[in-house]
Amino acid sequence: MTHAIAAEWMKVRTLRSTWALLAGGVIATGVGALILFLLVGSYDAASAADRANFETADPTVVTMPFVMFFVGAIGAMLITSERTPALLAVPQRRVLLSAKAVVAGLIGLGCGALFALLAFADARLMLGDRPAPINPWPQWTDAVPTVLCATLIMVVTCLVALGLGTVLRSTAAAITTLGALVLVCPIFAHFLPAVWQLRFASVLLPNLTPQLAGSDHPYLLSQGGAAAVAAVYVIVTLGLGALSFRHRDLA
Repeated sequence: MTHAIAAEWMKVRTLRSTWALLAGGVIATGVGALILFLLVGSYDAASAADRANFETADPTVVTMPFVMFFVGAIGAMLITSERTPALLAVPQRRVLLSAKAVVAGLIGLGCGALFALLAFADARLMLGDRPAPINPWPQWTDAVPTVLCATLIMVVTCLVALGLGTVLRSTAAAITTLGALVLVCPIFAHFLPAVWQLRFASVLLPNLTPQLAGSDHPYLLSQGGAAAVAAVYVIVTLGLGALSFRHRDLA
């Protein structure tokens, strides 16, 4: 198992696609910082009455879904890029999939912590001592639960992407499905009837972060409910992936 994890780690860090996807996460973080800069400028130029109606400048809304997509795609490509060579090296499928899951989780943990810290550091520096509603964190320590939960949801996203890749066995299909989960579905939720809008939005991956952190949000889940939904995502996708990987051929 240790050797399998080391081999998977060596492969993922030497692939050009890994660094290209990480570069996409960096770009998404930079674009999010630019949007936040423009939002703060608009806030400063607004009247007192208009300021009261501003949205909260939370990076989980703009930046992190795109980062989740780019980093999660690395998790999908762990399994879709080379199934046959990996099985020739590690014939025990359970060991191979477990090693890939460990590496996917480590990627989500490291990249999630890095990008979450970058996004929230940018937000904190730009918001300064501006009050609510635009500033959701009166003190920098108030952002710590959200940063930790954003990191955890990044780990969940990478594991979900690995499960999707194992089931679908196609890089394009897995990345497209991941994009639908973290980018398209949150937008689609806004077009649903009001009675279904929050119910659907509350169980989407990007929206689990504020619910898990217990911060102010319009969603319906408690912290325990959000943790349960995150666990269901991982159990279902990796469970189906393990069944598929065990019983299907390499073709």
